[in-house]
Amino acid sequence: MQGLERRVIAEKRHMWKRYEVTLEFEGKFAASLPKTREEIKAMLENRQATDAALRKRIESGEVAVPIDELTEKVALAVGVDEEEVPQFGYATFCRDENGLYYEGRCIRGHLKDCATQIQGLVDVKALHSKVANKVYVETNKIYLGKQEPDGTVTRYVQAMTRKGPRSTIKFIDYVEQPTLTFALRVLNDGVITESILESLFEYGATHGMGQERSQDFGRYRFHLSTTGGYTFGKGEEK
Repeated sequence: MQGLERRVIAEKRHMWKRYEVTLEFEGKFAASLPKTREEIKAMLENRQATDAALRKRIESGEVAVPIDELTEKVALAVGVDEEEVPQFGYATFCRDENGLYYEGRCIRGHLKDCATQIQGLVDVKALHSKVANKVYVETNKIYLGKQEPDGTVTRYVQAMTRKGPRSTIKFIDYVEQPTLTFALRVLNDGVITESILESLFEYGATHGMGQERSQDFGRYRFHLSTTGGYTFGKGEEK
């Protein structure tokens, strides 16, 4: 029995494979979070309404964090100033005492988008769901190496509404050529291999990440390296 237990423990120690990823942006990288409570709340409500996985968890009994509570959390992260006039149509970055940062969950969303696009090019069925269930970003806050944005892009947008054509102005913060470094944890079952990860990032490097991709924002070069197995339950590298 002791031999069997040792084999089980050994297998658990190699459940996860860990990678370090570096994205070196070739030009501007644009922000995507709104800067007013009203727009933040609308974004979260839309996300909740369209997130099938979240709806399924709620239906199964999971208690969702109230929208108002999430709104306050995001408002704090993007630095909504109570004394300033609300800046509608403005996109900015999260920030704290260490500077501007990008959220790890956004990297995970980027990888799932890339998986959808390259589905037919790799030999993995249902690649999107495989990435969603086997690839996790360990780094919650990915710092951009900046205390403030390098600039703001102004865009004039026209949209058709029920009342006819409407013009609006968008303001989008950006940083120049940031480098993002973060850790990935990948289920070590042989499905999402290093080659598959490289294919995801290879597509993403050209597709871009963040807002203003149609203006060639968000394109990057990537470096992917293995940092070892992941000890189950302790988070220690092997």
